[in-house]
This record gives sequence, structure tokens and C-alpha cells, in this order.
Amino acid sequence: MSASNKKQLKKAAMAEGMTQRERKTQNEAQAAKRKTMAYTVTGLVCFVLAIGLLIWNNWDNLTGRFHYSATAVTVDGTDYSVADLQYYYASARQYTYNTWYSFLYGYGINIGFDPNLADGAQWQDEANNKTYADYFRESALQSLKETAALCAAAKAEGYTLSEEGQKTLADEFTEIDTICAQNGISRKTFFARQYGNSVTEEVYRRNRTNSLLASEYSNHHNEGIEVSEANIKDYYEKNTADLDSYDYRYFFIDGTASNPVDENGEPLKNEDGTTVTATEEEKKAALAAAKEKADAALAEIQAAEDKEAAFVAAAPKYVSESVRSAYENESYSLNSGIMGSTLSDNNSAYAAWLKETAREAGDVTSIETSNGYFVVMFLKRYLDNDPTVNARHILITTDTSGSTEKDADGNPIPTQAARDAARAKAQEILDQWKAGEATEESFAALAEEHSEDGRNSETKELNAPGGLYESIFKGQMVSSFNDWIFEEGRKAGDVGLVEYVGRYCGWHIIYFSGVDEEPHWYTTAKDKTQSSMQNDWRTGLVEACEVVEADGMKYVGSANTAAPTPSSSPAESESADPAPTESQAAE
Repeated sequence: MSASNKKQLKKAAMAEGMTQRERKTQNEAQAAKRKTMAYTVTGLVCFVLAIGLLIWNNWDNLTGRFHYSATAVTVDGTDYSVADLQYYYASARQYTYNTWYSFLYGYGINIGFDPNLADGAQWQDEANNKTYADYFRESALQSLKETAALCAAAKAEGYTLSEEGQKTLADEFTEIDTICAQNGISRKTFFARQYGNSVTEEVYRRNRTNSLLASEYSNHHNEGIEVSEANIKDYYEKNTADLDSYDYRYFFIDGTASNPVDENGEPLKNEDGTTVTATEEEKKAALAAAKEKADAALAEIQAAEDKEAAFVAAAPKYVSESVRSAYENESYSLNSGIMGSTLSDNNSAYAAWLKETAREAGDVTSIETSNGYFVVMFLKRYLDNDPTVNARHILITTDTSGSTEKDADGNPIPTQAARDAARAKAQEILDQWKAGEATEESFAALAEEHSEDGRNSETKELNAPGGLYESIFKGQMVSSFNDWIFEEGRKAGDVGLVEYVGRYCGWHIIYFSGVDEEPHWYTTAKDKTQSSMQNDWRTGLVEACEVVEADGMKYVGSANTAAPTPSSSPAESESADPAPTESQAAE
């Protein structure tokens, strides 16, 4: 990732409060995967309609050959049939399709899984002789074990499915009936296409009820976990480098070789019309030239009496011309209050260097990546005890479709007319709020109605209900948003209107909800401690289960298995989770 792209991420990723929303969404998604691997009907509709006919089309002709009622596994003395396991098998398959295949295929990324081929005919891990059928069976068994363990614990405590959970199930069947009516099929056909002929309505209802109960009970337990000060102190002592914050500067020297061009500056073409790319020798030469620049910059900075001033002066001299003007602003290379865990999560190439305990103010180094060199200066490491804040916002995006100019990071610069139009719309909403009850509740209602922040693709509801973002820390939001909410003297009930021009252009109507008592590092430590305690509890329940696989396991997913064909490049289908590119890993 280039310095330009990194700066783009740093300065603009929170135009709509994205970082916190994405973090919450990711945590919720991971938790959901751990809990049940079962998904609501809404999330499966596209799967059913798009490829449902292709998945289980052999089952109708093979009904008599499969022992649906045969025991596939016994968990703590309770028998689970082939049909039960088939429910989880199909759920695991759908997860792979919905999460990876359908999302990444549009980007030309092949994860080695094709939903139109038999699961047993394609490798998930060829090196270990594991097909996708094997992988889905393993996932199904793990999900069933977790669900069974949680349901048993719920029963022992006398915990039953809530009215809300029962309504969720009822609503799902209502939606199923709607899908069936739209496609002229019966419930039986729906479940056969979705899960295979072995999964009847009864099988689905039983296992889906268990999944909902397991999920509810897990959440119930999590909410009851008490994290003590001693727990948090212990976590901090073990994870100091991740919880401390860092101030540092960096710039990036691009070492990417340019593709050859003709006399008119146009890319050269091969006979087949493809673009001529740089040779390996040219790539090595470009990277070597970047190293020379990095060495020169490093020597220049280290020789100076005022190293930070020398760093600021060196940045525009050594970066690419396209971002030179940006680095002429001394604040552009500065990164303040970046928590160590954020550095790790972003796979920053310089994270390990910054976190070294021997690091001192003014230390400077160069770090090689696959496409260039980072020049990095350490400024400060500290425990940031600044409080976090809560705020609601309504985002009105600025139309950039008519833009003809770009900023230093390559982001389109909106026309003044577009900026004025977005402001007028934002002001109209703000005036509407002021003319009404002018409460936090009425602001939340307007956010739900008007905000162009992230929304659920199905329900169209805001990912941050009521536009609320909690525990916002300094530097999390884009600069204008950040500066307003952390302005000295800011108090609960304040309302403001700020603009951001960058990767995400728009106007933010902000309602300041108040200041948290706990700083960012504390809430992070508390959340991670609680999560660890919850995971240990869940793991303990599952590990305590007595699991005995039966002969019926071989029938799970049987209609979708076949002998795989060895590939010429096993690495291409080694994992369902695609590895990051080298440049991504560097950043």
C-alpha cells in the first residue's frame, strides 16, 4: 500500500464514523459465526434464488439411498440425525458462499470454491487432502457441538427461548411463505433446495430453534460477566504494547516500477492487446532506487540537530510528486494517539519497530516493503487517559460525480455547487430539528430518516441506530468531525454542522451526547477481557461434551461429493480465507 493510500485511510476512513461501525459489525459477525453458523432467511434469499437449484439437484433422485434418520453423531448421550447435521452443513456452505464467493468473485478473486461444482470435487486444503465437503462437515459438526452445549447449559439454568426469539422464528417462516408464493413452490421444496431433501420443515424448525436459543443464552451469559479492576489491570500488563498509544511520523518512498510507454506517453501494448508491464529487472531496479532514497533521507535526518524538523523537511523531497504538495504541510506526516492494537490490526509494516521497549524519542528507521520503503520516526509512547465521547450524527454526502479535480490522495474534489447543495440539505434537516422538540430522541429519529451513513442492505436501517457512535476516541473520526466533538468546552446537547472533503465527502450534523468516564484503552481492555472470559466459557462447555461420531456421518452432504481432481497449483485453493496481498500485509 502506498503512502498516499495509507494517508487516505488514515485521514478519511471515518467520514461516516466508519471505523467504530465496522469494528462493531466485524465483532458481531465473528460472534454470530461462533455461535451457530445459522442465518436468518433474509440473508439466504439471494442464495436460494440464485443457486439453490444447482446445489441439491441430485437429492430428489436419490431419496431412497440416503438414511436421513440415521444417527450421524451423539453429543452427551443425545443422538443427532443425518438430517440434523445436514442443516449445519448447508449453513456452513451458505456462509462460505455469502461471505466469500459472492463478495470476492466480483473483484476477480477466486478462493477455490465454486458453488456450481460438487463440494467433494474441489480442494479446500489439498496439502492435507481436505475437500470442501470435508471442510463443511467439520464446520457442521463444530456448530452442532457448540449449539448442543449451549442449549444443555441453558436447560440446566432453566433458560428458555424468549418471546423475541420466538417471534424471530415466526417472522422467518412468514418470509419463507412469501418466497414460496413468489416462486410458486412449497415449503418442502424450499427447504430441499436450501438444505437438501433430508431437511424437512420439522428438522429446520427444531435446529433453528436450538440455534436461536444457543445464541440468546450465550448473549445472556456475556451480559452477566463482571470484569473486575484486577482483570483489567492483568490484561493491560500482558498487552501493554497494544493498549499504549503512539505518536510518530512517516512518509513512504514508492519503489514501484512504471510500465513502459510510447512517445505519446501511452502504455505500450503486446500483440494480443494486453499492456506491457515492467520486467523483473526493472522492478528490482526501481526498488533499489527507492532504497537509495530511503538511505539518503535517513542519513539526512540522523545528521540533523533537530531531527523532527529535518524529518518534516525531508518528506516532500523524497516522496512521489503526486503527493509532494500534501507533505509540504508538516501535519501530514504526523500520526498522534494511535493505539498499538490499531497498528497491529492494520498490519502496519512499522508496528513492531514502534512497539520495541527500547524505542526512544527521535529514533528513525527505514522499513522495506514489496513496493517501497517507509521512513519512520518515533516520537512518544504513552497510556492515553483522555476520555472518549458519545455522539450522534446525520451524514449528507456530497455528490462527486461531476468532479474533474482530485486531491493529493487521488480523491475527487466536489464542485462548489455540489458542496453547496449538500450543505443546503443538511441545513434544512438541522432547521427541522430545531423547529421541533430539539431533543436527542428527535435527532435520532431524523438520523434514521435522512442519514446517508452505512445502512443494512436488506432492512435499510442504519448500522449505527439513531446515528449513535459510542466511546469515540481522538483521531477516530475525520479531522473536522474529530475537532468539533473534542473542542474544549463541548457539552452534552451541543449541535453542530461540519464538512469533510476527502475520501468520503459530506456534511455532518452532529449531536454531542456526552463524555464517557472511561478512556479508550480502558474500554478496549475491558471489552477484550470480557470477550476472552466469554470465549473461555464457551470453549469449556464444548470441550466438556462427549462426542461420538456414528456411521451416518458419511451421508452428510453426500449428494454434493465427488472425487476431486488434483490441481496444478494447490496453493490456489489452499484456504477459504484468502490471504492478504503482500502490500496489504505490509500495511
